[in-house]
This record gives sequence, C-alpha cells and structure tokens, in this order.
Amino acid sequence: MNDISRTDITADAVARYLAENPAFFNQYPDLVRTLEIPHINGVAVSLWERQLSTLRDDHEKLKGRFDEFLNSARSNENLMRRIQALALSLIDAAGPQAIFGLLAQRLAEDFNADRVTALVFAAPGFIDAQDVPQFVGRDSPRRTPFFDFLQQRDALCGRLSYIQCQALFEVEKFGGSHVLLPLVGHQWDGLIAISSDDPNRFEATMGTEFLAYLRDVVVLVVEPWVAKPR
Repeated sequence: MNDISRTDITADAVARYLAENPAFFNQYPDLVRTLEIPHINGVAVSLWERQLSTLRDDHEKLKGRFDEFLNSARSNENLMRRIQALALSLIDAAGPQAIFGLLAQRLAEDFNADRVTALVFAAPGFIDAQDVPQFVGRDSPRRTPFFDFLQQRDALCGRLSYIQCQALFEVEKFGGSHVLLPLVGHQWDGLIAISSDDPNRFEATMGTEFLAYLRDVVVLVVEPWVAKPR
C-alpha cells in the first residue's frame, strides 16, 4: 500500500470526496457525534449538534413563511368579501350619484385611504349632470396624463407624476401613493384613484387581482349613464 503524506490530502479533496459520497456518514455514524465544528462564538459543537441547530433554524424560517402566507390568505379573503359586498351594493345603487358616493365611501374604508377620485371621460347621459362632477367629458385635458395607462388597461399601484396628480386633484401639489383602476367601457373610458397621504401605503408590488373584478363591475353599472356618441 502506498503511503499518503498529510500534504496529499487537502480540504478541497475532502470536500469533493464527501460531496461525491453522500452516504459516507451512514457508514460511519459515530463520526457525526464526535466531529467538532468551531462556532462563530468560539464554542466547539459536534456535527450532530450543528445539524440539529441548522434544522431548527430552517424550521423556524419555514414556520415564519407559512405564517406570512396564512395571514396574507386571510387578508385577501376578507378583502374579496368586502369587494363582493361593494359590487352587490353598486348593482343596486339608484343612479350615478349613488354609485360614485358608494365607491368613495367604501373604498376609503376598505383600503384605509384618504380620498377616492373617479373620472369618467365621457358626456353624461342624464339630465342632472351638475350633481355628478365625475363626468368630465370625452375631450377633457385631465385625460392626457393617463393616456398610456388607459391603453394598457392594467391597475397600477405606487406614486404618480406631478402632472397626473394635478389632473386628478386639480391642486398644485399632492404626493402620497395611489391605486389606479382603469375604466374601459363601450366608446368611453375613465379611472378610479384610491389615494393615501402616506407615500408608502400603496407599493408598486401590491397585487391588484381582486380589484380587476371590481373594475369590471364599475364599468357595467356606469355604462348605462354614459351618453352614447352619435
């Protein structure tokens, strides 16, 4: 048998051998309990103890992630119930003034928002239009900053540009964060903005799947009150 000097066995060689022979410690189980690994605090622990510690850490991390998923699922379930209840109320609403009043009240409550703004870029198809200022007309300049947004037809979360804030609120300056829902009907469009004074309240990474359902309901209930182009 050839003698192997200590210099012939390197740490890399041992690591490669163990990686290529994952059953090694099954053949020598006592090594798991006797091998000691220095800890960062200077205390040596056995490989067995280190493995148990690692498993405990992994368990705690998985438990934390599971709790996050569970809380998120419960939150989403509650949100969906509120959106469904709002949708049913909108269907029963008597006229556009009631529709936009319900939207403003319930969305502000459900999303802890500071204001809810709706704009319909179309002419009203009813007589008392002065009581429903949400109808701003097909050619309103307030539509221009949202042209690309309305073309994409996807809900957006986050911050708006200075020009978009001016168009929405008709004030010189308003920051915060917002959820924008596009309304795309038959030969008309519009939007709903759910806004918070807190710039971090609505993040760009927030999911908007449930709001897509609400958007479709709003389009359906507003559609009959829009003047049809000739």
